[in-house]
Amino acid sequence: WPGNVRELENVIERAVLLSKDKYIGPADLPDSIKQDQSQQQKTYKLLSLKEALAEPERNLIRQALEANHWNRQETAKALQINRTTLFKKMKHYGLYAEAEQLGLS
Repeated sequence: WPGNVRELENVIERAVLLSKDKYIGPADLPDSIKQDQSQQQKTYKLLSLKEALAEPERNLIRQALEANHWNRQETAKALQINRTTLFKKMKHYGLYAEAEQLGLS
């Protein structure tokens, strides 16, 4: 998807609301995202598994930190990982610096 998550949600919501069929199809999508197959293949970059999983993992850790009021022990427990592992991942994803900026480290 070329845009952000909110844009994707809006496009899907609009397609569902405006679709006359039981299923949404290419005709229900805006022209701006209908590209020919060859153009899509040119702009697509194959990611490694590590790269592809990095953003969802970072988002999940951040959400868990927020849900636990940035309490790292409770967050590690909620994620079912070791606290040391959480610290390393926070540092790797820049979340430790974010906690420091919030005065939570």
